[in-house]
Amino acid sequence: MNLKNFAVINHPVRMRIFQALNETELSINQLAQRLSDVPRPSIYRHIHQMLDAGVIRVARTRLVNGIEERFYIAERGLIDPADLERPGGLQEFVDHVRLYGCGVAQELGRYVLERGEPDLNNIAARDHVFYATEEEFVRAREAIYKILQALEAQPPAEGRRKRRMFIMGHPLWEPPE
Repeated sequence: MNLKNFAVINHPVRMRIFQALNETELSINQLAQRLSDVPRPSIYRHIHQMLDAGVIRVARTRLVNGIEERFYIAERGLIDPADLERPGGLQEFVDHVRLYGCGVAQELGRYVLERGEPDLNNIAARDHVFYATEEEFVRAREAIYKILQALEAQPPAEGRRKRRMFIMGHPLWEPPE
């Protein structure tokens, strides 16, 4: 599935909701606990905008005292190339990557601060700069994706902890000669 509507997801609160729902089913109550600085009515409003845009969906429901409780999950997908071709699409893509990356970095910071130590065995924060042809880069990227897809397919089990690895690869900008 292609993700659309950068304008919907490129909002600080909606990005946090989207990241919280990445591979995790959460109710409004659970989201409100995770985003304790966001008023509950705002969470409801953002959830409805994200549902309408198709970037999240209802994963399941359950009845609690006769009231239906919904659990939401983020849709997985790729950037829709048509979104990049729209007027302003490239800027929205750049904003999306920036917001998403900042959100991931904030989660890492939260983990470190809550532990009170860097926990260097359980975090990876390293910048690798290297020379590669387009073909070499694609092979490296695909090898990394293959390893990560195998890990994503593993079910929860004793000793396994949910983890995130955010990878960004690109040619470095060089000024024209």
